[in-house]
Amino acid sequence: MNKFFAGRAFGAAAFALMLSGCSVSGSYPDATEPDAAKLRFISDLSSATLSVLDEEHCGGQTTGILNNLFLANTRRRADMSMPPLSEKNPYLEIRLPPNKALLLHLNTQGTGSVCGMAFTFTPQSGAEYELTFNQAGRQCMTTLKRLHTVQGQVARTPVPLVNKGIPSCMGTNALFPVPPKGLPATPERDALAEQIISQSIVADMKPVITPANEGARAEAAELVVSKRKEQVNLDLPDAYWAQYRQNVVTYLVQASGVKAKALEQYKVEYRARLSRMDTPTIKTLVPDTPATDVTQALALNSSMLLAYHRLSEQLEKEAAAENWAHMAELDKRYGVCERYAQCWQN
Repeated sequence: MNKFFAGRAFGAAAFALMLSGCSVSGSYPDATEPDAAKLRFISDLSSATLSVLDEEHCGGQTTGILNNLFLANTRRRADMSMPPLSEKNPYLEIRLPPNKALLLHLNTQGTGSVCGMAFTFTPQSGAEYELTFNQAGRQCMTTLKRLHTVQGQVARTPVPLVNKGIPSCMGTNALFPVPPKGLPATPERDALAEQIISQSIVADMKPVITPANEGARAEAAELVVSKRKEQVNLDLPDAYWAQYRQNVVTYLVQASGVKAKALEQYKVEYRARLSRMDTPTIKTLVPDTPATDVTQALALNSSMLLAYHRLSEQLEKEAAAENWAHMAELDKRYGVCERYAQCWQN
């Protein structure tokens, strides 16, 4: 489950971009491969749209529109084998190319608000998915679930959402802006930036330095494995559980390094922002000097603190998604999903 931004210029621009080519069924042509994946997009939000982007279509291709005051809901369908939970909720269905990296962009425009999000997605061969885009309180929320059957019953397994963008699309349109270039570096500018950045780092941002404790990680992994064995209650070989245990340890190592990575990326982003300012302006942001503009310095630090939390959250999602992929490959190899509804699925 994800929380998305609302009312930002990015969402408004994206919405206008998508609607410029929007029709009842959209401009996206269904994939024709016999093993194409299928996706059902469900939304109760006003003028909800889903666009499919890839390296050849950086501007996106629309799939239709739902809940628009002036247009009937699209009846686009892809002959999915598993029905929706309810026919009352508006939805559309599309076919996606299997094993191809895509960027899915969701958007909605209601009275006085705009809400949107995007995530990268590689559909699996022959798989079926449900993507929901709804409102929870004052926020937009979405979930992606893979559909599969276990002993004749439909199971819905959540899939983690991470936005890695499309690097080759950078600079092609408003969805993929190129960051403005900074001014040339000088020893003076570098020293000023270092003062500003070093004093902006609060205690919560600093990684906790602890010696690597393989024993503690192994113990934690064993607890996870024991709990999973109780939940699954299947006769699986020792090789399966050995790999499961190793996957858990690998994830714990990656997760423990998130803070350090987030801090390094924070410093890089802060330097990039300062590099676009002239030297007199930078001097007003150095703390505790006669030239300090306290209001502007605090505003910049607050903005960068939000950037740090965004970076940290993104890195946490990436680590979790990588672990998810390893677990899904393991469950697929041993046929777990045919016997257990809460298996790991890509």
